[in-house]
Amino acid sequence: MPATRVRPHVARVLERTRAMLFVFDGVICDLFAGVDTSAIADDIRARLPAPSPPISLLTSVAFHVTTDPLWMVAYAHHVSAAHGDEAEDILRAAETAAVTTAVPAPGVRQVLLACQADGRSVAVMGNRYSATIESYLDQHELRQLVGPVVGYRHHRPSSRPMGAALARRARKALAMNPAECTVVGASVQAMMIAADIGTQAIGVAGLRENRKHMADINGSVVVSSLSHLADALATVPITDL
Repeated sequence: MPATRVRPHVARVLERTRAMLFVFDGVICDLFAGVDTSAIADDIRARLPAPSPPISLLTSVAFHVTTDPLWMVAYAHHVSAAHGDEAEDILRAAETAAVTTAVPAPGVRQVLLACQADGRSVAVMGNRYSATIESYLDQHELRQLVGPVVGYRHHRPSSRPMGAALARRARKALAMNPAECTVVGASVQAMMIAADIGTQAIGVAGLRENRKHMADINGSVVVSSLSHLADALATVPITDL
């Protein structure tokens, strides 16, 4: 069988990659695919008092119309610790239920096996509870192919890390320098996070956003699928930095 042809700019990234930081939502799976997340937000909203002055008009409008459960959790914590904890319980239960229904993205197992075979370390990071990510990987028999898992312990606004902070935690958990790491994501945001923390980035087209949007954000490269990335990993050896 002829060797897989790897585009030069993708090969250059992989040659320098000793560790890969996979974004959970979008690359490993789409956790809430087919789930009405507005219903989760509504469940939280129904347990909260409506905003009253002096709260801003923008916040008041957002409270009544948002379909984002995370926004509702953050708002609940501003109301009181008890309301925040109750909102966390609702979101955690929804994530736990979604673990059994969300289907792994095509090529996930193949690409993780390719990393393992090539001696590249792997971390998974995501805007979900760490326990949710761990449970998902266990459920789909992927946990043994992954090293550190970095998510949230809770969503309290005072201590809630943003995407770049999650990526930094994942890199540090792997004990790798930024130059040795590559973020694998399916969105422009993931490419920007990689640029922010000083790592390389590979975008996977077709999972959430197209190639044009993700390409060349601070040197990011794009592959057409996880299967193509797995083939490239099997073809391109790591070069000493």
